[in-house]
Amino acid sequence: MKHRHNGSCSRRSFLRGCGLTLTGFGVSSLLPTSLVQQAFAMADADARLLFIFLRGGNDGINAVIPHGDPDYNSTNRPTLYIPPAEAIDLGNGFASLHPALEYLVEPYNAGDLAVLHRIGYHHSSHSHFDGQRIWENGDPTRSKLFEGWLYRYIQENAMAAGADIPVLTVQSTPPLLTRGDERFINVANPDQFDYLFPDPKRAKFTSAWRRRYEALAGLEPYRPVLSQTDLVLTDTLDEYASWGQDSWHPTDPDTGWHLFPVSNETNPDDPAGPGGKKFDAGSYPFFQSLKLCALALLESDPSNTNGTRIAGAQLDGWDTHENQGQAGGTQAVLLSWLSYGLRSLRIVLSGAATNEPRNYASIWHKTAVTTLSEFGRTSRENGSFGTDHANASCLFLEGGGVNGGVYNCDPSTWPAGVQFGIDGRYLLERTDYRAVFWELLRDHMGASAATVDSVFPGYTALNLGTQELGLIQV
Repeated sequence: MKHRHNGSCSRRSFLRGCGLTLTGFGVSSLLPTSLVQQAFAMADADARLLFIFLRGGNDGINAVIPHGDPDYNSTNRPTLYIPPAEAIDLGNGFASLHPALEYLVEPYNAGDLAVLHRIGYHHSSHSHFDGQRIWENGDPTRSKLFEGWLYRYIQENAMAAGADIPVLTVQSTPPLLTRGDERFINVANPDQFDYLFPDPKRAKFTSAWRRRYEALAGLEPYRPVLSQTDLVLTDTLDEYASWGQDSWHPTDPDTGWHLFPVSNETNPDDPAGPGGKKFDAGSYPFFQSLKLCALALLESDPSNTNGTRIAGAQLDGWDTHENQGQAGGTQAVLLSWLSYGLRSLRIVLSGAATNEPRNYASIWHKTAVTTLSEFGRTSRENGSFGTDHANASCLFLEGGGVNGGVYNCDPSTWPAGVQFGIDGRYLLERTDYRAVFWELLRDHMGASAATVDSVFPGYTALNLGTQELGLIQV
């Protein structure tokens, strides 16, 4: 869907106003490359993926609670333990959700949500920096590799061929997941990703910019490169402006609440709490990033490859060494934002939102939303009423083509002692994170099976395929 706007800006103003750096939007990303020139491979031209990185290390044991394990108790977690009666029963007699994840009940009951536990990799260093890089670069043997497994999927499957904005991430800095030789758009601030000047100066600058390199003297060999750079920069801003994200505020058809509370105006008083808000104002940047990711995917044209197919956001603050909280507290607040956001994505991407004059078609059956976090937390509470860095954790995968249910958190997959299965302190992983994400790329995004070892080095040699869980309907 195109609603082209005119625009203007100097180069310096463009970079400053959009919160961009050459790291986030390198010139190399704007030029014709072999990637653009490749024939479209086996990737599904209409499949979409949205990732949410929970940075800091989410405590999976209190997010997806193994109530069937006697080691989950008030002795090991005196201030963190959540009794079964206060949690959300997942129906398998073993696992429960943290009460703050209440908004996940609807997608879970609909079969659109997979709840995965004990996901990780061998020999975690428990370092935030190493852990985040490894989850994003797809190779635990190379913690200093600064190239993302999603980038390699895009490259190997020519997913970006012919697309205006094939990948859009919304966070303070570009994520490693999509980083490589080619650069994709990262929006640091959705409200500032625009030209600085309104019309008529905008139109004047745009016109001048497009003809900037027509009369080069002495640098003629560089004219095609520089001209293409200007055109793509201008077209990108025009495409983004056409989405009108600042005026798009879809609402919940049941409650009337805004699906993405990004301001006091879109975060009305909660009827259950007089004078209170549903969410603290600190949540607004997160919901803003989810809103823009959803809008980018909805604006993509399903009839061709000319649109955004991968979007990503992050939510910080999961490093809960102190005062983590039980049913309330730091983790509970973050989980409430996450669960509301996941439910909101399902509503808006399925075309069920109200206050939606644009009438976007449902893309839910073609969309998968996944979370990831660099590690879990210690099975035993520390002396500061929190938890420390550990190994395995949980993640959530939702979408219209997801095989919903609980994975790795039932009596057959959670043997006695597993909470302290590493060094008597850490939850033992059962499924390598690469097996989860390769299933997602192959069975949902249509990645060519022949590219598995390019995307995840060593996948075949390590026989990681035996750990795949059957997460996607095929």
